[in-house]
Amino acid sequence: MSIRIKVAKTDKELSDVYHLRYQVYQDHGHFADKYDGAVVDLYDAVPSVANLIAYSNDVPVATIRVNRDSELGLPADHAFDFSGYRQKVTEERRVAGLDAPLFASAGMLAIAEEWRNRRYVFGGLLRMAADIGHMWGVTHILATVNVTTAGIYERLGWHRLADPVVVGGLGVEILPFASPMEPMYRWAFGMFKDQKGLLDQFSGCFQWYLVDGGTEIFRQEDVGDEAFLITKGSVDIMRHHDGSDRTLRLAKLGAGDMFGELSLIDSSPRSATAVASRNTELVVINRDVFWQKSNEDPQRLKDLMQILSERLRDANNLGMIYACGSDDERLAYFTNRVRRGAIPDPRDPEILKSRMSIEEFADMALVTVEQAERYLGHLQNQGILEFTARQITFFGGETK
Repeated sequence: MSIRIKVAKTDKELSDVYHLRYQVYQDHGHFADKYDGAVVDLYDAVPSVANLIAYSNDVPVATIRVNRDSELGLPADHAFDFSGYRQKVTEERRVAGLDAPLFASAGMLAIAEEWRNRRYVFGGLLRMAADIGHMWGVTHILATVNVTTAGIYERLGWHRLADPVVVGGLGVEILPFASPMEPMYRWAFGMFKDQKGLLDQFSGCFQWYLVDGGTEIFRQEDVGDEAFLITKGSVDIMRHHDGSDRTLRLAKLGAGDMFGELSLIDSSPRSATAVASRNTELVVINRDVFWQKSNEDPQRLKDLMQILSERLRDANNLGMIYACGSDDERLAYFTNRVRRGAIPDPRDPEILKSRMSIEEFADMALVTVEQAERYLGHLQNQGILEFTARQITFFGGETK
């Protein structure tokens, strides 16, 4: 399975958005008598809108809409009066000497039935929505969500502003939520501290790619035109030798890592094969977009070349640790690597959390699970970190 999430721009993509909404809402008994095969309204026609669409093998499976505030207000304002929250935030920023807030809303979520329980689809939509908001300079997000999905937003740290409200005519209970943009963007992209400059340069120009474990992302000798950043999961980089069945694994990459970046520079064949070793989420940068953005500003191109040179240097270090490092050296190297990609806790930015399992960590360091547990247990006894089967939480500095 693979899913691509993008901003709908073509006539077909926008048509897929509107028809998917109708299909999903009709399944729930909503809007069938109000619309004729497609759900579209005024807020789809304003300039400050981005409709995101997810495809599985060219079949549309999920969509969400993001709107930036305008003279028309936001779609969420029609279901709940956010004026009190708006005034509160505006005053807080005025007192702090900050610019006036810029609000946005996310809504019109529609996910085809067979995909509704696959949280990575919803997560991918939200991460792309966070990137759109970042590009627009949004400071705060407003949303009215179905009570059945409220728990997701609460786990993300959003603030519930009132008790459930019944939407007239639909008989649906909704809850009003709000959140500052910063923690949402940190949740979406906090693992990319080393690539922050790259993310800022291409904000609003990404695609999202979700793949199952075992999926071949690209193959050695293929001509490529995309680079990838890992938000979740892991990827094996392997090279096949001509005239031999032998395969050499060059690297095991995890959250925060980038690969395939040379395809942004030229159209030479790929030098290795990339395979997702487990369910993996990727940010995708296209070469045409790379050069379009670079040509807009020569300084941007200089900055991007600096970023790519650092990436190549990091790749060399990774190759050396795999080729020459002892078990303990690899464990220390990858502990620090995971720490650099960990995301600050919204309640305490000094605490860093990585959603990485012990199996993933051991696989990355080329050691057994038992070796990884012993090593992390030693650091846990020193108060440097804590770990569970599915998460590593860091408190101290880097491991020597």
